[in-house]
Amino acid sequence: MEDSAGRHPKACLTCAKAKVRCSPEADGPCQRCRRLGKECGNQLPGAHRRPKKLGTSSSDVAILEAKLDRMVAMLAASERTARERVEADSTPRSYSAREESAASPGDTDSQLLMEVFMNRMLPLFPFVVISAHVTAEDLRRDKPFLYMNIAMIACPNAIRQREIADAMQEYVAEHIIIKGEQSLDLLQGLLVNVTWFTTVSRFPRGTAWCENNSDTTRFETDARHVMRNTAQVDNFVHLLVAQSVGLGLNQEPAYQKNLNYPLTYIRETMQGDIHNPIRTLEERRAYLGCYYMTTMLSACAKDLGTIIRFTKYTEDCCDVLEQAAEYPSDGYLVQLVRIMNLAEKIHNTLYRTELHLSSAPSPPLGLSIRWLEAELKQFKARMPCEEPYSTILSFHCNTLEIHLYRISLSPNQSDSHYGDYPLSRLDLLYRALEATSSFFRNIYSLPASSVPYFPFTIMSQFGKAVITLSQLSLYNHPGWDRSYVESTVNFNQIINTMGEKLKQNRPFFEQALKKESGPTELPEIFERMALRGCMIKQMHQKRKDTLEQTTFQAAMTPIDFNLMLDTPFDILFPFGEMPIYTRNV
Repeated sequence: MEDSAGRHPKACLTCAKAKVRCSPEADGPCQRCRRLGKECGNQLPGAHRRPKKLGTSSSDVAILEAKLDRMVAMLAASERTARERVEADSTPRSYSAREESAASPGDTDSQLLMEVFMNRMLPLFPFVVISAHVTAEDLRRDKPFLYMNIAMIACPNAIRQREIADAMQEYVAEHIIIKGEQSLDLLQGLLVNVTWFTTVSRFPRGTAWCENNSDTTRFETDARHVMRNTAQVDNFVHLLVAQSVGLGLNQEPAYQKNLNYPLTYIRETMQGDIHNPIRTLEERRAYLGCYYMTTMLSACAKDLGTIIRFTKYTEDCCDVLEQAAEYPSDGYLVQLVRIMNLAEKIHNTLYRTELHLSSAPSPPLGLSIRWLEAELKQFKARMPCEEPYSTILSFHCNTLEIHLYRISLSPNQSDSHYGDYPLSRLDLLYRALEATSSFFRNIYSLPASSVPYFPFTIMSQFGKAVITLSQLSLYNHPGWDRSYVESTVNFNQIINTMGEKLKQNRPFFEQALKKESGPTELPEIFERMALRGCMIKQMHQKRKDTLEQTTFQAAMTPIDFNLMLDTPFDILFPFGEMPIYTRNV
C-alpha cells in the first residue's frame, strides 16, 4: 500500500540491514525478529527510490558535446597519421625554431645551393639523385633533413655552415636518437653528411701559416658550436647503416618475411597483406651508396669492418639500375659499386688476416695478387669512356692498384710469402709506384673547380696515395732505388698542386660571399688544407733527412714507416687542433 510519502518496503528495518529474507506477519514482528527476539520496525517510505531528474541542464549538454568533439578530433588525428604513414616515407613533421631558421630558404639562395649540389657535387657521388623539376622548396617540404644537409655542404659561408651543422646535430638527436624514426629522408641526409664530412667548416675562426719549415695553427673555438670529429664519423656511419638495415634496404623484401615469418604470418592474417613492397630505384641507389662509402673508407681511411657486404642482392640492385637507366649517372654508379666489390676482395684477401680461419697454409702472396690483378684488368677493359666519369673511374682503379701492390711495403711480409711465383717484392714496389703516379695524374686532370667539392671518398683516396708515395720514397730495401722514385713523382710538388688548385677557386668563393648579408667567412678548407700540406711535407722531409744520415752498418731502431699510414685522418683531415710534429726519428 502506498501513502503520500511513497510505498512502504516489504522487508523490516532489521532484516533489510542483515540483507536476509523477511517474512512479515499480519500483526506484530516478522517471523525472523520474533524467533531471534529482535526489535522489528518498518523502513521509511521511499528508502530505495532514486531521485528523479526533472530535466537536463545546459552544462550537461556542453560536457557531452565536448566529449564528442574530443572523440572526433582523436579519430581524425588517427586517420591522418595512418594516411601519412602509408602515403609518405615517415617524413619528420616536427620542427624546432632552430631547425626552421637553419633550413629556411629565405636565409640563403636555396635554389643556388641546389644547383651547386647538382652540378658540382653530384657527379662525384651519384647515389642521391634529385629530379630536375624538384625545387628547393619542394625538397625542404618533402625531405627536410636531406635538404638541410645539402644546404650545409654546398654553402660557401663557413659561419652559415656551422649554424646549419648545429641544427643538423639537434635534428639527428631528436628524430633518430630520441624518437627512433626511420625514413629514406634520414638515410639520404646521413649519406650526404658523411660523404662530404670534410667539406664542412668546424672551427668558428681560424688562421694558419707555414714559414721557415715550421707551421703554426690558431683556432678561436666557440663552445656554442658542435665540433665535428672522427668519433662523429664513426657514429654517423653506424647510424647510416642502421637506417639502411631498419628500412630493409639491404635485402629483398621477401627475404625479410622469411626471417620474420611468425610476425609476418600474424600481420598478413590480420591485415590481409600478402604482397611484397616494391623496392624503388631511389632506395636502391641509397643502399648502394652506403655500400660504396663504407667500403671505400675501410680500404683507404679506417677499417670499419664488414658493415655491409656485397651480396647477390647487391648485384641485383646493380642490374636493375643498369637496365632501368633512369638517369645518365646510373651506369657510372654501378661501375663505382663494382669497383668497391673488388676493393672488398683485395682488402679481405691481403689485409684482414683474421678472416682466414683455416689451419691450411695460405696460397703464395704472388698467386693471390695475380688472381686479383686479372680481375682488375678485366674490369678496366669494360670501363666506359664518357667524361668526367672515365677519369673518376680511372683513379678509382688506381686506388685499387695501390691497395693491391702496397702490400709489398708491409714489414710482416717476408720473401718466403711470395713463393716461387714470378711476382717479386721489387716488382710489386714498382707497380705500386706506377699506380700512385697514375692516380695523381688522373685526379689532377679534373677541373680545378671540382676540388673544393671533393667528397670524403675521394679525399681518403688522395690521402692513401700521398702516404703510399711517402713510403715508397723512404723505403729502404736492397735493390730499391729511392732516387728513381723522386725523379718519377716529386712529393712536394704533388702536395703543392692540391694547394694551387684550391687557390684557383678562392676568388669564386669570395665573389659569392659578397652577395650575402651579415658576417661571412671563407670555407675553412682553404686554410686547413694549406696547413696540412705544409705539415705533411715537413714530416716527410724529417724522415728523409734521418734516413740519409743512417748507414746500413749502424745498429739503430728501425724507422716506423707506417706512422703516417696509421693516422691518415689526423694528418690529412684533423678534426681538432693538431700539435706540430717534432718527433726525432
